[in-house]
Amino acid sequence: MPHGQHRRRSTLRIGGVAGLVVALAAAVRLLTLPAPHAPGTDWTLTEAFPSAAVVDVPGYVDGDWAYEPMLFLDEQTSLGTATPSDDRQSALVILGPDGRISTVRTLGADEAPQFGGFASGDDRIAWLEQTAGDDGQGDAAIWIAGRDGSNARVLTRDLGDFAFFNSQYDLHIRDGWVHWVAAVPGDALASEIRSIPVSGGDVSVRRIDGGWQSVGGDWLVSAMTAGGGATALVNWKTGRRTPIPNQPSELVSCSSVLCRVLVLGGDGGATRIDVMRTDGGDRQRAASGSVTAALVDVGLLDRWEVYSRQGAGASVLARQQVLLYDVHERRTINLADGVGQIMGRGGFVWWGSGTGDDVTWHVLDLHSLR
Repeated sequence: MPHGQHRRRSTLRIGGVAGLVVALAAAVRLLTLPAPHAPGTDWTLTEAFPSAAVVDVPGYVDGDWAYEPMLFLDEQTSLGTATPSDDRQSALVILGPDGRISTVRTLGADEAPQFGGFASGDDRIAWLEQTAGDDGQGDAAIWIAGRDGSNARVLTRDLGDFAFFNSQYDLHIRDGWVHWVAAVPGDALASEIRSIPVSGGDVSVRRIDGGWQSVGGDWLVSAMTAGGGATALVNWKTGRRTPIPNQPSELVSCSSVLCRVLVLGGDGGATRIDVMRTDGGDRQRAASGSVTAALVDVGLLDRWEVYSRQGAGASVLARQQVLLYDVHERRTINLADGVGQIMGRGGFVWWGSGTGDDVTWHVLDLHSLR
């Protein structure tokens, strides 16, 4: 057989094998791809992010103490309140991944304790604590502790007329300082940016005209407003103000990057929810109908909106669906049905299911959705 002919047949054989390998690889890929998503329906978390995991957190700890997480330090560790069945005490605890709790604070029911403003940063946690006080007139203080709950102490009682909105930025820790916003008493609408070193000391106060809410960093935003031209973003250190466009029929609330726009109907109720950038660009319809915003904060991690709507459940206290709107991909992900309370801060969203003695919390780390 001539040498050239032998070589040509060998080349043809190799090419045939290569084609078979390519075809098999393509077939395997088709088998492993997720099923096409049905248009016009919510995504499931598995469809959108096959490797994502929701972590369960017990609703009861240390026997009969009802647990409510208020801040997740990671998906396995949370800071929250715990109350025993006899309601004679209230504790602030850290629940670890092994199910063990570390008690940060314990208060009697006669002190009528209330906790809020939970924040973490610089290897510390901080919170607002309000009690009835010795004189019954009420006492409020900002507390601080190590990230593990150790060395809890009062940071300051010089709070001013603090203005908290149940936002993740009511208190925030950054670069060795704890910051919060307070209202200035009087007829003229004005705010104070109050700051104190994490090590303690005097409270620094900076006044700024108008009513403002912190949205993290050096940024403040005016409260949700309507009427056109009333919403603005301001850098409290530089004084730079940026107006945010809105129409008379819209209610606008913002982060430093995104805005949530409630478009109102003729009866004054919201007909849909839009999302846009603070300059009004990239506006998109996020939800309509009976969907409502589940959180005060807009656009967690500059990408995620958390909504709720009526769903199914065994109890009227747990009949919501929790929805995650992906601003980047413009899609709605249905996280769960039969949900009660919905919370979120620090890049985590969590919700409760069940009632009475059968409560479980479920947490999703939004940082993991890639």
